[in-house]
Amino acid sequence: MFADSSSPWRTLGLIGFAVAALLVVGFLLWKSGSALNSITLALALIMGGASGNLWDRVAKGTVTDFFDFYIGQHHWPPFNVADSAIVVGSLLLMWKIMLGPRR
Repeated sequence: MFADSSSPWRTLGLIGFAVAALLVVGFLLWKSGSALNSITLALALIMGGASGNLWDRVAKGTVTDFFDFYIGQHHWPPFNVADSAIVVGSLLLMWKIMLGPRR
């Protein structure tokens, strides 16, 4: 994200966004108590992925994307395990919110 940006605030902004996301997700997990369900699993995946990317960003100033796939001439954007956890957690959370049973 923002790979083409030359702003000196890029890394600090991404770190700030990750910290804010971790605080929100952490609060939601804390509020759910000891419940173990698909929503808490989704939030835990998002929190784990955000933590992994934050760790890389703080330690090295950049996030290392090491999965790089080609299907014929089509190139999928590079990603890492943390990105995958965030995407899977977000999709699960959206699925539960949009298609889950209404109370």
